[in-house]
Amino acid sequence: MRTIRYAAVLSILLAHTPVAAWADDDPLQPSEGPWRIILKNQLKSEKACDLNEVLAYQEVPLGNDVGVDGRVSCFDGREFNFTRKSKHQKFSIEICAPAVC
Repeated sequence: MRTIRYAAVLSILLAHTPVAAWADDDPLQPSEGPWRIILKNQLKSEKACDLNEVLAYQEVPLGNDVGVDGRVSCFDGREFNFTRKSKHQKFSIEICAPAVC
């Protein structure tokens, strides 16, 4: 009888726990991989860029690995082109100048 009471209390508590508490603060876009988190951190530390959005990207198979390249925008309006040939390498990040882009 005591087990049933604990099970009932537990089910009530779980039913009333807000789902938002389990939600991720920075959800990945459906088609973007975990590379986005690494890129976001590298942009912040190397370029003082708070990632606004990934404007374009492509994942390219390179042997047994997958490379990724594309363009991102920062909240301050700057845009950067990025590329990475292997998931074990850092991104190469270059400012997108008007004469180049």
